[in-house]
Amino acid sequence: MAKRAHTPKSLTVLTFAGKIAQTQKKVLFTAYSQLSGHPLLCKTWNGEPGTLQQQEEHPSRSLAVVMMECSSLQIGCTMGLLAQETDNQNRTVCSTPSAGIDYAMAWDRFRFEVSPSWADFWDVARHPGRRSLRRDPRTTLEIALLADGVPADALYRVLATRDGLNHAFMKLDQIRPYIAWWSTPEEAGQILLSGGALMGLVPTGEILGAQSDSRDKFGLHWKQRLLVQYGWGVPHSAIHNNAALALASWLELPAQKQAFANAWPSLPSMQDITAAGGALSPLPAATVIDDTFWSQNLPAITERFHRWAAHP
Repeated sequence: MAKRAHTPKSLTVLTFAGKIAQTQKKVLFTAYSQLSGHPLLCKTWNGEPGTLQQQEEHPSRSLAVVMMECSSLQIGCTMGLLAQETDNQNRTVCSTPSAGIDYAMAWDRFRFEVSPSWADFWDVARHPGRRSLRRDPRTTLEIALLADGVPADALYRVLATRDGLNHAFMKLDQIRPYIAWWSTPEEAGQILLSGGALMGLVPTGEILGAQSDSRDKFGLHWKQRLLVQYGWGVPHSAIHNNAALALASWLELPAQKQAFANAWPSLPSMQDITAAGGALSPLPAATVIDDTFWSQNLPAITERFHRWAAHP
């Protein structure tokens, strides 16, 4: 009797729906499946440590790797949810940044003659309508301070103080009735593309990668954008799964990081460059979200943020 050929088990990957997953499938997942012989089963999620904890407590399918914001990866490490590794300086880490994604304000070109700023985002008298923001203190509190004139290089010095944190929440109070909240990068794009808000925070690739008629409808505020860093983590339940560890190592190679960066839409359109009148040449640097600050402060600030959002 002939032996049945061995079929490698599929590996389950958690990532973010929308343009992020589409780009990864195109330049990463398909290539790895062909290289390793392991089919990759791509599932999408919200990237939250609490969601991973539920998955680890009641696993319906073994996970191989998960994509998370770097601050969430560090929190997941502290909670014992992720495998740890040693970096080049012998520090214990859960992962290193594998992708940097720009988040910027997208705005409806039919409603604005010139690019609005974050200060204009707060001006509901001159610009009535819904605004979309992330239902998370990360990025949202930074934007509130930028709108109030706090310099980008002072954001975390301000947020690290009680008065500064109170100030950011008071700023958000001014537009709370007008906010359309989103929880995932895909939702951020959907709200704007469906007309659910006249302007809002969004990963730039969700707009730049949209169909041409939708893409042309929106401008992007490149000058005060934020850079969110993501990495790959191996769930603790997979620390003895050599196939999962091999996939994580491959995804973190410089060649794979560069492949994603090259494929991810991240540069201003000619319309944005023309409208900026030279202000985007060269392109101003993005403000990098401080993962150390958030890995240390996210749980406490999130608790306050959800209380604030639930009680208008």
